[in-house]
Amino acid sequence: MACGLSVNELNFENFKTTLLNIGNNSNIIDLKPIISIDQTVDLNDIDTNVVQSLKLLEPFGESNSMPIFAIKNLRINSIRSLTNGKHLKLGLKDNSNNYIDAIGFNLGHYSEEFKIGDRVDIAGNLDINSFNGYDTIQINIKDVIKSL
Repeated sequence: MACGLSVNELNFENFKTTLLNIGNNSNIIDLKPIISIDQTVDLNDIDTNVVQSLKLLEPFGESNSMPIFAIKNLRINSIRSLTNGKHLKLGLKDNSNNYIDAIGFNLGHYSEEFKIGDRVDIAGNLDINSFNGYDTIQINIKDVIKSL
C-alpha cells in the first residue's frame, strides 16, 4: 500500500526529523498483523468444486481480498522446509483421515517449531495446485498455531 503527501520545502527538515523520531520511538517490531478469518471449515467440506467456485469472487485485490479460511485441529502428517529453509510444506490430516497439502511462503522457520504428530490450526487461502498433470487442493498458509 502506498500514500502520498506534499510538504512545503521550508518545512521539510522539521517534517523529516519529526517522522524519524516517531519511527525511532515506536515499537514497530512488536506489531503483529491481524488475520481476519472469513470462515472456519472442516476438510470434509472442501472439494475441488468448492475451491474452483471461489474464482467467481475474482478479481482479488485491495478492496476484494481472497477469502481466508481457518481449519482447526489438524495433525501434521509431514513437514519440511523448502528453498533453503525459506518456505514451509505441510501434509495435514483431520480426525477422519481427510488429507490436505499446505504451503507457507516465507514461513520456513515454522519447520523448527512443529513436528510430525502436532495438532495445529491453520489460516489461509484455498487453492488448486496443478503439478505434473494432477490437481490437488492445498491451503496457502497465512499463519499456523498449535491447537488448544
